[in-house]
Amino acid sequence: MATNPDDPRYVALIGDIRGSRKLDNRNEAQEEFKQVVDSLNEHVPDGSIASRFTVTTGDEFQVLLTDATDAVTAAVAASDRFHPARLRFGIGLGELDTEVNPDQAIGMDGPCFHRARKAIDAAATDEAWLRVDGWSNALDSHVNAMADLVQCVREDWTARQAEFALALTEAATQKRVAERYGVSKSTVSESLSAGHVRKVRKAETSIGDLLQAALTGGERL
Repeated sequence: MATNPDDPRYVALIGDIRGSRKLDNRNEAQEEFKQVVDSLNEHVPDGSIASRFTVTTGDEFQVLLTDATDAVTAAVAASDRFHPARLRFGIGLGELDTEVNPDQAIGMDGPCFHRARKAIDAAATDEAWLRVDGWSNALDSHVNAMADLVQCVREDWTARQAEFALALTEAATQKRVAERYGVSKSTVSESLSAGHVRKVRKAETSIGDLLQAALTGGERL
């Protein structure tokens, strides 16, 4: 599915907190959620952000991007930073019927947002971490199945495994993670191995790569 410059396709990402109404500290969770969403504007490359990450309600955000890889990267980063509370995401591909609002992802409409909404509604129904919509039926189904496997592993992470997973992304090496937490390198290694963290990261990267390759006319299913 190649992008036509005269009829550009965008990637809309919607995310929210699963079971937010059942949280004992909902106000605190919403404030932390806002901080996480704001941080994504610095985490994702500017060139990919057509309209900035914006909290649209207390427990939901949306963003308009030009790169599918960055949509998955954002979902992963938000999930890493908001552990142990669980998030869900819908990613939709399609055109935009209104003008782009670069300052905040509000007040826009079009198939990309409709499909992202359809995807996150499906995630809610399936109690899933991530759903995509708008590529092909085969690719959508394949990516959603991969995301379910990632979810199964991620949701079994202990607090320490989640901390080390995030720290490894930021610090790049197990030695630096060990130094940050004042533990041995073997402790970090054993924790990451038990949580299958590197395998999860490879799967997350593969999801983004598959979606972006199809968007730019490469790999297809």
